[in-house]
Formats: sequence, structure tokens, C-alpha cells
Amino acid sequence: MLVEPGEPVLADAMPSWQAAAHARNLTSAALRMGYRLDFHGAQYLLGDTALLIVTPCEAMLASAVLHAFVPRPVHVIANAAMMSALPARALSSAGDIEAVDPGCVDAQRRGLAALLDDRPVAVAGALAPRAFLAAMSGAPVAPVVIFGAEGKVVTDPPRPRARISVYAFEPIAIDVHGDPLRPATRAAVEEQIRQAVADAQALAGLRSGRLTG
Repeated sequence: MLVEPGEPVLADAMPSWQAAAHARNLTSAALRMGYRLDFHGAQYLLGDTALLIVTPCEAMLASAVLHAFVPRPVHVIANAAMMSALPARALSSAGDIEAVDPGCVDAQRRGLAALLDDRPVAVAGALAPRAFLAAMSGAPVAPVVIFGAEGKVVTDPPRPRARISVYAFEPIAIDVHGDPLRPATRAAVEEQIRQAVADAQALAGLRSGRLTG
């Protein structure tokens, strides 16, 4: 059980908003110098309330792209490539969240703390579960599809001046029926998220002309 009913989310679990704001300013400029950025739908991520952003992107640059794309500071829960290629200090200095322990329990606690503080949190890749965050926070889920953020392998950056395309889609409300701490409830929530992401990938593939396999 990840969080007992009524258990407070500790303040020391909160990722740094200031670090996320700083990363947004730096990465946007750096990416624009190195790559051709093609952004669509960022307006769907505006606001001042909690938002769970979900991207299947497994590239090391997933966090940097999200910091540059999302129109407000965002905390990114790391994917496997980020954990493998980036030092822990680089993640924390960007306001991002490591996914180190089995089941990513600490990452989920920290992500939930940020969501309950009305911040946007992004789950990149498949390393960290996302249904718990959606079920416990009640935050709407916004699918984001990223193309071209990796080199020959996901831990490599793309070649200089390559095109990185990002498509965001309108957030959807997730139906949570039952206790969000029950595996069956989270499985139902995960299926809703999976379908939303699959639909977003298909639509982004059509709009961009890129394959989404």
C-alpha cells in the first residue's frame, strides 16, 4: 500500500518548483540552439491547477523537451534512459523526480505531493506507474507525444539540427470507481490512460506523417 487513507503527504517530499522554473528557462533556449522544434497544442497544458501529463517517450531528452514545451514549470518523473544516462544531481537541479526504488514508490509520493499542490507532473516512459497518481490526485490527464528526441538508442541525443516534434492533446477526466488504493481500481484507471495515449499517438502520427510504433 503506497499511501494510507488520511496519511499526510510530507512537505519534504515536494520537488523544487524553483528548480523546475529554472530548467524551463534554460532548456528552452538550449534546445532551440541545437534542434529544430515543432510544437503543437501547448495551450492544452496551461492553467494553475494540477495536471498529469503522460508521454510514452523513452528518450533521455524527454525531460528537457517537456521543460521547453510545457508553458509552466513541470516536474518530470524520470524514464529509464534518464535514470541511466543522467546523474541524480542533474535531475534534482531541474526539479525532476528520480525513479529509483522498486515500484517507484518514492517517485509516486513526490509526484502526488506536487499534484496536490496544484502543479503539473509529467510521467515519461514506462518506468513509473501513473494510475496511482491519477487515481489519488483526481488530476486530469493530458497525453503528449514526442517524436525525434532520441538518437540511434534512447540514451543518445538526436543529431544536431534534427527536428523534434511535440503534440499535446486536451486533458481528459479519469473515472475512478472504488478505492484508488485497490489494484483493480488502479488497473481500470491505467486502461483509461493507456487508451488515451494510444489515441494520441495515432492522431499525432497522422498529423506529423511519422510512424508511432
